[in-house]
Amino acid sequence: MSGLARPRPALRLAALILVPALGLSAASVSAQTPDPAAPATALDAQLTYTACTRLALAPWPAHPIPRRAHLQRLESARPQCVGHAQFLAVFGALWLEEGEPNQALIWLERALLLDPGNLGAQADHALALAALGQPDALKSLAQSWQNRSDIPPALRERLLPPKAASASDPFPRVRLGGMASGLGNGRWASFREATVLLGVESNLDHSPKLAEITLTPQEGPITLPLVTPLVPRRGAAISSELAWQLARSPQAGQVWRAGMNLGARVAPGETKSNWHHVQLAGSLSQQWAPWRAQFEIGASWVGGPLNEPYRVERAALTLERNALGCMLRVAVEGENRLQRETVNTDGRTAGLLWSSQCPINGERRWSWGFAARGAVDEPVDASRAGGTQRLWSVGARLLGQLGPDLRLESNLRLTRTRDDEGYNPLLEDNARRELRQMQWSMELSRPVVLPGGLAAEGIVQLHAVHQRSNLSVFRYTAISAYGGLRWSW
Repeated sequence: MSGLARPRPALRLAALILVPALGLSAASVSAQTPDPAAPATALDAQLTYTACTRLALAPWPAHPIPRRAHLQRLESARPQCVGHAQFLAVFGALWLEEGEPNQALIWLERALLLDPGNLGAQADHALALAALGQPDALKSLAQSWQNRSDIPPALRERLLPPKAASASDPFPRVRLGGMASGLGNGRWASFREATVLLGVESNLDHSPKLAEITLTPQEGPITLPLVTPLVPRRGAAISSELAWQLARSPQAGQVWRAGMNLGARVAPGETKSNWHHVQLAGSLSQQWAPWRAQFEIGASWVGGPLNEPYRVERAALTLERNALGCMLRVAVEGENRLQRETVNTDGRTAGLLWSSQCPINGERRWSWGFAARGAVDEPVDASRAGGTQRLWSVGARLLGQLGPDLRLESNLRLTRTRDDEGYNPLLEDNARRELRQMQWSMELSRPVVLPGGLAAEGIVQLHAVHQRSNLSVFRYTAISAYGGLRWSW
């Protein structure tokens, strides 16, 4: 190395920023740098600080591969920027985004030693500890931020990661898993939430619009008018829901939960379309570094004047982790559906679900999710119409802030169901039933203060479902709009 000059740290760091943009080689930059025998100056220190700041403020790449390249650039610059708090905070946050909380913790701790007031580093430090099985830091930080008005909404959301998208039941489910960050070892935590909505629906009982039906006996098709044509019931309705959840963490990384959900919808003008449901559920989750496993069991009871009462028993085993900047989740599910009267329609379902939830452009203010599910429903009674059913569904979810207080959540799900056998000899020559359903929903919410200082959310919900089928009796369209309040305590 006697014939080549080694670059000063500040100039070498500047080269890391400029070389990719200018297309120069590292060797060509090094050859143009000053003599290493020259003493370091205040200018060198200023150049180093400026270069570290530029790296810290550079936008995060939206996709995993360029983000890893950016992480490598920061790793190369780390020896020169080890005293730059903002650089270390970003460096640790990138390691956390890559699903490496151990690495993240090293640099986030150093960042907080240099700048204890860095809010982003505080949040990421607490998240890294939680990922390593120490949720107390996250709880403590959430409590200390509870009454602060200077915390940006996007930063608050780091402590409450979005729920993963899922192709779930049409009825509300107990939100098991939402309180892991609020528990300390050996402590109990509870969550209660109530929702009351007023709205209108175009099809309260999901009825087809049908004035006649065509039968297909062996003698030939016969078209018969219905004495009472099937017409969707329209009207105003009141929807209410009460959820309660209890959780306990007996040891680090382990959480037991139990929950109950009560719901009902009442339509004063069409009381026969009213329905109600009760749900009980429990789960055990365990964290191993970046991995989290959960076993959940539950049961739901659904009924109403036009709905034959039935019960659904459910069990699921899920595995999830944060990787590639996203929360990835896979689940194996099993369901048992039991009708009160038409027991020959009972079935058992086994399914596999995969879902993800990812920030958009590296920002936690907005996120999107995708879910795919496949399942097989086997009849308990071999005489069930249609025999075995095969179900496929895909779903997408968008979640984010439209303003300082306004939050948007939108979901789209496409489902296809097909029978293995003919549904009925008198319908379409015993054709195998096929259902194609599209569901779209949107919710806008913002904080409101009720009389007495009670905090709540104002909510507007829109929902649309359209089901097509090769059998006319299974076709319907329903649109609804609701508004109201949701509060928790």
